[in-house]
Amino acid sequence: MSFQRILKELVETGNNGLASAIMGFDGLPVAKHAAQGVDCDVETIGVEYGKVLDEIKNASAILKLGEVEEVVVSTLGVDVLMRVINSEYFLAFAIGQKANAGKARFLLRKAVSRARDELQA
Repeated sequence: MSFQRILKELVETGNNGLASAIMGFDGLPVAKHAAQGVDCDVETIGVEYGKVLDEIKNASAILKLGEVEEVVVSTLGVDVLMRVINSEYFLAFAIGQKANAGKARFLLRKAVSRARDELQA
């Protein structure tokens, strides 16, 4: 299964899913997908929030709290769920206000598992 297919299925099955991207912690996008007619720059979201995710990972290590798995940023317009794939990559998933966040988190976990499998193939 390709990264593009994983991202497309995530956006299409997550009710009110807007866009998704697999990003490197170096800020480079691996793959991205946006819902039809949605103007959501998930690549820039991934770059900017990826910096925050990296800082949270560093803080967690310093505090000896364990590895960070997921971070959610909720805004008035869009929620961005980010889940770590491995030490080099993470998946960002943007959902609209009316989305079911619990379902989106579940679907994100499944997508990350499939992305890990794809990276190991």
